[in-house]
Amino acid sequence: MIKRKRGLNVAIPNSQLETWSNQGATTTPKALREQIERVLRGENSLITNKKSVSIYLQGSYRNSTNIYGNSDVDIVVETGNVFFSDTSLLTNDKKQIYESQTNSSQYKWATYKKEVLDTLINYFGKDNVEVGNKSIKVNTGSYEADVVPCIEYREYYDYGYSEDSRKYIAGMKFLTTKENREVINFPKYHYFYGAEKNRETHGMYKKTVRIFKNIKSKLVKAGKLEKGVAPSYFVENLLYNVPNERYGKEFNLTVMEILLWLGDDFSKMSEFKCQNQITSLFGEGTEQWNQEDAIKFITECIILWNGWDK
Repeated sequence: MIKRKRGLNVAIPNSQLETWSNQGATTTPKALREQIERVLRGENSLITNKKSVSIYLQGSYRNSTNIYGNSDVDIVVETGNVFFSDTSLLTNDKKQIYESQTNSSQYKWATYKKEVLDTLINYFGKDNVEVGNKSIKVNTGSYEADVVPCIEYREYYDYGYSEDSRKYIAGMKFLTTKENREVINFPKYHYFYGAEKNRETHGMYKKTVRIFKNIKSKLVKAGKLEKGVAPSYFVENLLYNVPNERYGKEFNLTVMEILLWLGDDFSKMSEFKCQNQITSLFGEGTEQWNQEDAIKFITECIILWNGWDK
């Protein structure tokens, strides 16, 4: 637990926490996204119905939780030309309506991904474009971008004959290169609820996320934590579950209150949701965190906090 000494909290200095709260680069990610968009929407683009493509930042740069030293700029390239759908939440009657109103498209995921890849190769050159498991890494000459081709994903919970009666949760979906495994994300919900929490905490939420990301980096550099134990995305989702009242006006009090709340009872973590409020943070899925790693991260944060002045 957090130690107390002579009635005062043993804490990392507020000046250090304030430094860690600062946001990293903003100009470069914006410029990268705009450059990739010009290429993929340009007259030489090979993408079918390129006007239907949405291109936006994802991850810490999109959510303003990036810290100094972040290098991976994720740029989502989402086509609305077709969509993946999940109708498992619909009743049988609703499923029948869905099947009667939709047709299978001949435009496939592999075709779309190849169109994006070939367009990038034609512009930047084959030596500057590398296909990874989840993204296409592009060296623009000045910076690197991780381009994520994906297709619109819809999780229907109601479906009728009219457009107004068709209700769904919107996300994005792609298949990994190596395993051909489905990956489903909800970046727009993640962004919306993160911005909402930041307003509700008077701007302290995102600053505190950046503090904890810097703490994680310090722990990794010190050999106290393996890099893969606490990915930045999971750290952000962990802090989203902390009640708003734990986010105060001072950084040292805020961090202390968060560590007290997280370290008090680990059993409550089983109920934690991702920031998108749709998926569970912990579980057996490839895109989920495990509680053992989260506990390790929280414990090391507490140890660092308690031993800062030693």
